[in-house]
Amino acid sequence: MKKLISMFLVLAMIVSMVSVSVAEDDKPFAGQTLTVAVEDGGPYAIWYESIKNRFEEMTGATVTLVGSTAESEAAELLSKSGFFDVFTMDGPAIPQYATMGYLLPLDDMVDKDDLADFYEAAIASCSWDGSLYSLPYLVHGPVMYYRKSLLEKAGFDHAPTTTAEYLEMAKALNDPANGVYGTLIEGKQSSEAVSHLIDKIYQFGGMVIDDNDPTKIAFNCKGTVDAFTWMMEFFKAQCIPAECASYNNGDAQNMFLEGSLALCCNWPYMWAMCNDPEYSKVIGDVGVVAQPVTNAVWSWSFGICAHSKNVELAYEWCKWATSSEILTEFGQYFINPVTRASSAEAAVAAITDPDDAAVLAAMNQSLAQGVAPQLSTNYDEIRPRIALTLNRICNGTATDIAAEVAECAEELQTILDEAY
Repeated sequence: MKKLISMFLVLAMIVSMVSVSVAEDDKPFAGQTLTVAVEDGGPYAIWYESIKNRFEEMTGATVTLVGSTAESEAAELLSKSGFFDVFTMDGPAIPQYATMGYLLPLDDMVDKDDLADFYEAAIASCSWDGSLYSLPYLVHGPVMYYRKSLLEKAGFDHAPTTTAEYLEMAKALNDPANGVYGTLIEGKQSSEAVSHLIDKIYQFGGMVIDDNDPTKIAFNCKGTVDAFTWMMEFFKAQCIPAECASYNNGDAQNMFLEGSLALCCNWPYMWAMCNDPEYSKVIGDVGVVAQPVTNAVWSWSFGICAHSKNVELAYEWCKWATSSEILTEFGQYFINPVTRASSAEAAVAAITDPDDAAVLAAMNQSLAQGVAPQLSTNYDEIRPRIALTLNRICNGTATDIAAEVAECAEELQTILDEAY
């Protein structure tokens, strides 16, 4: 009997040891803390905060999301403290962070088959100098909002699918006597207006920095001149507000929501506002399609701080936070372009509201057809110079479009040459 009891005790100890070993293997990062820098107070940070417990349960780690600014991040990076493990990256900042050695390249970490599930433009927006530096959870580019009732009344059975149709419909829908303009062209000297301009440049076959050679400015091309020439047709037709040279996306948003625009290109965030009685007078009368031809794609993503002391755990977060399951939920919740093809389809299929489903499908199309612009380490200096030319052409100061574009391109090359 004593021998039998001893055998049971030994067996129980073995089972207990195996159970502990399995539990430890299931939670390989137990006891570790991960610090993720996020946009302070941003809706996406709040959403990830609400679901981070799932990652903690899976890994055994503790995740702290810290609202940060460029200044606070810079201070930590200069000290090489390793305080941050993961950065939330705005796409245009990636070249600078990567070149200064603040981000770890992910090429040797990512599973190539899994990477293929992301849309090409989404991955391109997170890459620099031949390496991938982050994984995208969010992409955005302006889509076209339109008033369903106004298009129907004018005899159109679809929203614009070409740049020529866009101009034609804006003219036909223009009704300033009743407080409605065909559309709005953003001409303000601002970075937001430049982002919308870049869409149009790509639609006409142009680009700012050469997509094949990041050391060369390609702004002085037929596509850029054609885009500006086309934009001026809206001014000539007077199917836009006369003050457009001083307007940007905030003005477009306000005018569309109050019912003063028939067509409006704006960011995906505006769909929620279109359905909110606090902001919108056009509830139930709004459709969304991808812009004609193509559009620029900009991203927000998760990347690993080069000074992190928890690199493996940091990568687990990047991988989990951009997994197919999480991004499917993200797309449903925010009605925003979904960066993975599998998640994009799943998110649309899971939405019960037909309007939301149609809008998300249109936004996913904007990503599928989109292009990630070539960037530089000093892109923040390039945009203001483009903004000056945009405003000069829209306000009529520069009447020779080709000459203005050429002058701008020359100065842009000088700025690019100073990039590090």
